[in-house]
Amino acid sequence: MSVLDGLGTTTLTDKDVLIAVMGVTGSGKTTFINLATQSPNKLQVGHSIQSCTTAVERADAFDLDGRRIFLFDTPGFDDSNMSETEIFGTIAVALENQYRKGQTLHGIIYVHRISDLRVGGLARTNFGIFRKLCGNPSLQNVIIMTNMWSRLSSELEGRRRVEELASVDDFFKPAIIRGAVMMNQIQDTVDSAHAIIRQVLRNHPIALDIQKEIVDEHKTINQTGAGMAVDEKLAQLAREYEVKLKAHFEAAERSRRERDEETRRDQLEEAERVRKILEKLEQEKRNQASQYQLLQEAFTEAERRREQAMREAEERSRRETQAAEARWRHQLEVSEQRRAQEKADLEERTRRETKAAEARLRQEAEAAERRRAQEAADLEMMRNLAIAPPSYSGGDDYDYQDYNDDDEEVNYYTVVSGGTYTLCYVDQNLYATLDRDERHISMKEYGTGFRQQWLFESNDGEKWTIKSVRTGRYLGVTSEGTLRASSNPSLMKWGLSKEYGSLQYE
Repeated sequence: MSVLDGLGTTTLTDKDVLIAVMGVTGSGKTTFINLATQSPNKLQVGHSIQSCTTAVERADAFDLDGRRIFLFDTPGFDDSNMSETEIFGTIAVALENQYRKGQTLHGIIYVHRISDLRVGGLARTNFGIFRKLCGNPSLQNVIIMTNMWSRLSSELEGRRRVEELASVDDFFKPAIIRGAVMMNQIQDTVDSAHAIIRQVLRNHPIALDIQKEIVDEHKTINQTGAGMAVDEKLAQLAREYEVKLKAHFEAAERSRRERDEETRRDQLEEAERVRKILEKLEQEKRNQASQYQLLQEAFTEAERRREQAMREAEERSRRETQAAEARWRHQLEVSEQRRAQEKADLEERTRRETKAAEARLRQEAEAAERRRAQEAADLEMMRNLAIAPPSYSGGDDYDYQDYNDDDEEVNYYTVVSGGTYTLCYVDQNLYATLDRDERHISMKEYGTGFRQQWLFESNDGEKWTIKSVRTGRYLGVTSEGTLRASSNPSLMKWGLSKEYGSLQYE
C-alpha cells in the first residue's frame, strides 16, 4: 500500500479503531505491528539504520475485545531514505486525507527504545515536532511505549530510565502532563502488545492539530505548528552545519599555512560535503510548501487511478456477471430443452411400452380365453369320454355301441381299480392327454403309441382317482371348471357313469 493510500478506503463502523504507530527509524514500530496483528502478511522490518518504511502502510486488520483494529506504520522522523520535509509531508498528507474522509485516529503509539543511553538534541527536536503534529488536546490519546528491554542488563535499570525519560522537561514530560500515558513493553509477546492496544480502546477519537490546521483552517503546511517546528529543525541543522563548514575551512587554512597539503585536501573535501548538506537543508526549508503540494497532487492522482481502477473492476465484474448470467441462462435453456426432450422420450417410450404391454395383455387374455374355451370344450368332451383299455386301436370300424341297456352295465369293459385305460372322445376319435406343461388336459388326435394311459384307482368303487401313468399327476377339474392335472389326489375324485362308461367329477 503506497504512502498516499495507506489509510485506505475501507468502510468503517463505530467498532473500528484506527491507531497510528510513530517513532524514529529503528525504534521497532514495524516489529510491534507485526507482533500485534499476527498476520501472515508481514510488514517489512529493517535491521539496520536504513529504514524499510517509506510510506504510511496499513497492516491487516485484526479483532481484539470485539473491536476491529487498524494499525498504521509510518516513516521514522529521522528516516535515512527521505528528507525531513518528505517524512513530515508524507505523514501530513496521509493524516489530512484521512480527516477529509471523516476518519479520526483513536490514538497514536509513539515507540521509544529504552536501550538508548542518552536523549540527544535531535531526539528532543523530533518529539517536539510530534507534539506539534498532535496538538495539546489530542495528547491524551497518545501512548509513549518503551521497548527493547531485553537489551538492558536488568529490569531495574529499565525502570530507572523510564523515570528519567518521564522527568525530562523538553522531552516526554510535557506530553505526560497533558494526558499522554507511558507504557512499557518489557516482553515481546502478543499479550503485551495487545495490553498496550487495549489502553487505546478506552479513547474517543480526537482530530490532530495538523488535520484541523490544514483542513479546517486552510493553512499551508509551513504555516502549521508542526510545519514551523520542521522549519526550525532545518534552521537549527543549518546553523550546526554552518559551524561545521566554518571549522573545516579554518582547519584547511591552517593546513595550508603549515604546508600540510594532504590534511588541507581532506578538510576541503569534508567542507564540500557539509556545504552540499547545508545547501540541501536550505532548499528543503524553501521548498517545504511546494514539496507538500507535490505530495497532495500525487495523492490526488493516486486517488484518481484508484477510482478508475475501481470503476474498471466494477465494469469488468459487471461484464463477467452478465456473461455468467448469459451462460447460466443458456445452460438453463439447454437443460430445459434436454428435460423436455427426455420427458417427451419418456412419454413416447412409456406410450410404446404401454401399448406393447396392452397388446401382450390382450394376447395373453385372448390366449387365456382360447385356453379357457378349449378347456371348456375339453371338459364338455370329458362328459362323453369313453373308457377303453390301452390295447384299443381306435379304428373307424370299431363300434362303441356294444353294450346292454337293460342291466345298465358297461358291456364291453369293466373298469377295475388299479387298471390302466385310455380316455377317448368317441365321436371325433380324440384322446385325453397332458400338455407339455403336465398340468393342462387336451384332447388330441395321436397315434396309438402316443395315447396317454391313465391309472384308475378306487377304494369303494364310487369315488375314483385318475392318474397319468407317465407323469403320476391326477386328473381333475378346477373351481373355475377347467381340466387340470395335479399332484394332490385328494382333490381329484371322479365317479363313473354306467352310460357309455363316461366320467362324472364330484
